Amino acid sequence: MRWSKPPPPPEDPTSRFGSTCPVCRQLLGAAQPPLDPETGRFMMPPSFRLEVGAPDGRNGMPWRVTMLAGNYRPAESLDPAFNQHEVDFVYLLCGGGHIFPDATPVFRAGPARRPDEARQNIDEWNMVAAMGAPASGKTYLLVRTLKQNLDNLTRWDAQDDPGRIRLRKLSPLEELPLTSRISKYNDTRQTGEAIQPTGTDGQATPAGMLQDQLRDALAAIQELVRRTVVDGERRAQQWGKQFRQPLVVRTDSAGRRTWTGVADLPGELFDEHGTNRREAGMLRSFDALLWVVDPAVAPNAPEWMATESVAEERLLLDGSLRPGTVKASGADIVRGNRESIQDDIGLQITMVDGLFATNEGRPLQMLVAISKCDLIRAALEKPGLDLRDIGAPGEVERGTATYLSVAMDRWSRGAGADPGATQLLTYIWGAHNPEPAVRQRRAVQVARGLLDHFSQPEEFWKLVHVGTDNEVSIPRGDMTSEVPQHVRVPSIDEHLDSALQPGSGALILLRDLIMSAVGCGLAYGLGQQSALFRMHREPWITLRFFLCSPLATVPIAVDDIRLKPLNPRDRFPRVDDRAAALTQLLLAVLGRARR
Repeated sequence: MRWSKPPPPPEDPTSRFGSTCPVCRQLLGAAQPPLDPETGRFMMPPSFRLEVGAPDGRNGMPWRVTMLAGNYRPAESLDPAFNQHEVDFVYLLCGGGHIFPDATPVFRAGPARRPDEARQNIDEWNMVAAMGAPASGKTYLLVRTLKQNLDNLTRWDAQDDPGRIRLRKLSPLEELPLTSRISKYNDTRQTGEAIQPTGTDGQATPAGMLQDQLRDALAAIQELVRRTVVDGERRAQQWGKQFRQPLVVRTDSAGRRTWTGVADLPGELFDEHGTNRREAGMLRSFDALLWVVDPAVAPNAPEWMATESVAEERLLLDGSLRPGTVKASGADIVRGNRESIQDDIGLQITMVDGLFATNEGRPLQMLVAISKCDLIRAALEKPGLDLRDIGAPGEVERGTATYLSVAMDRWSRGAGADPGATQLLTYIWGAHNPEPAVRQRRAVQVARGLLDHFSQPEEFWKLVHVGTDNEVSIPRGDMTSEVPQHVRVPSIDEHLDSALQPGSGALILLRDLIMSAVGCGLAYGLGQQSALFRMHREPWITLRFFLCSPLATVPIAVDDIRLKPLNPRDRFPRVDDRAAALTQLLLAVLGRARR
């Protein structure tokens, strides 16, 4: 490594990215950190620019690190030697280490390229955090969700769609967290090896990624921090380790570029004795929170998951709770600990000035994904069991009717809706100024009809996974005003046509409405009634629910490491296989990317 002469000052990236990192709120760009008057050092680490050249014959990569504040000499590699005229990728690193694309010279090749095409302009930041108890299936859920296809696969024409969301190619370091997790998902699919806890992933933080890919560049950054920042030794050791690098999706839609970062946070972070509660506290400034609710740790899960074979039931629990985790303490203790963490997440979200969310004058998208719905489908195949049996008596029906009532209230106050949702909500609303009891009875009537229909395993699976349409007949209620209703739930391809129309992001779409109503009922039954009821009463929280099954079939444990499908004829799906609920979830995660 050597310290070279400072290069000519490049364009200030603040004009393209802003001045604050969306992940950790540290400096991003050329802004000067405040100086300590006693030492003349920076009070916090500044941003860095990292330039990376093409690998040499030994697969070593040349690099140069420039601190954007002050006038310090850059550091660059000697073996292989850095050549400023042979740069493939340029990255911008915030003061906390998070990695963003800067100029990408390799994309300038060809006479038709404009000089500014390599500049990675970003029009919108969009930050989402995935929360959940340990082994709730967050990583499987995120990997599958972020690889879903948002095109209508039943349309054969090539007509250009103004609302289409197009994915942009990520730079190598930027895409590393997701590609690493995809590789681990493929290990599960091919060898059965389960994904290990998120907290054990050495590449989860920016420092871990650079340690793996560009170790000497990391050392150079740490040395610059050590020499220029107050309490330099400690800050150098902490640099890039406090907040994880998010999974990134960059999209184009209607001429705007959106950067979406999804923080895959370990379940242990949400334990009240967690080691990095400050990272959890950053969630209060995020655009959306994705709460992954695990059915396997719900209070009455052993009752509806029970099988005739005790041995099969144990394999089922081991597979759902992560292989090898129940051997030492037993399934009841493991389930109890995770249930406590799951409940605490719901409590913190609804607590005034809570750790994860607070009313800062802007809406919060609360996305609740019920994972492992393959377990629920398997339960529905048992004679005499339906969705209401997932919870205590009355809970699932109450949750479904509550969501319908809340959606009706949003719609009556001016929220837009597609024709199918409008028809259903108009029926629940009734005439002007009806008795509240009438609306409540109609919401219960519709809720009962939905639960009756989706208690059929095949129909439930259409909603969760297959994505074909559902024809739902809702019987007459007990009162003369409660007339029969017919609801046709659109297919996932029809839903995409509606969801990707410009201006549709704020609309209540029928497939989303039905998914959320049934999902809310199940979340009530899975022990989250109190927390969700409080969220419904917060006008700044918008709740949506998704019934998800990333593995698409019930897994069981082979040993302390590996999984396999319970049904020997099944296989775990490819990472990009279409799944209806995951596709709907991706649309919600992208948030501002929809125009």
